[in-house]
Amino acid sequence: MRVGVLLFVIACLPPIGEAAEICPWLNAATAGGFLGGAVTDVTVARAKTGDDATCNFVRHEGSLLLELRIEVGTMRSAAMDFASYTARCHSAAVPLKAIGNEALACSDGQLAEQVVGRVRDRAFVVRISTSDRSSQPSALREKARKVSEQVAGFLF
Repeated sequence: MRVGVLLFVIACLPPIGEAAEICPWLNAATAGGFLGGAVTDVTVARAKTGDDATCNFVRHEGSLLLELRIEVGTMRSAAMDFASYTARCHSAAVPLKAIGNEALACSDGQLAEQVVGRVRDRAFVVRISTSDRSSQPSALREKARKVSEQVAGFLF
């Protein structure tokens, strides 16, 4: 009887040493470097098929919130499908050189900057946002550009 109860308890416990979901393109420590401190929350949503995923890294510091989001998706036709990604740039997009096959930087609201790019048939979006109204858009854009360089490098 005791053995049966013990087996039941062991079966209900989560596996020891079970690894948390890991973002394929950036780890939490590197994301924390871009966000200016330790990441307090990481979520990874993987596509049901393929290597596509969305990774969110969040840093809380009091009432301050910073978020880095990396989204990677496979396109059936890069020539046609990439337009839906570039349409996410609501403001004047600035072409970036040496990041994938093509990349654009743009603002995504007052307190967010993003880079939309592609490497062959894989599109990616890197978005950095903050609740800090004193942050400079140019600093956020530079961070998004640097993260995009790393993502594009992994996709090559």
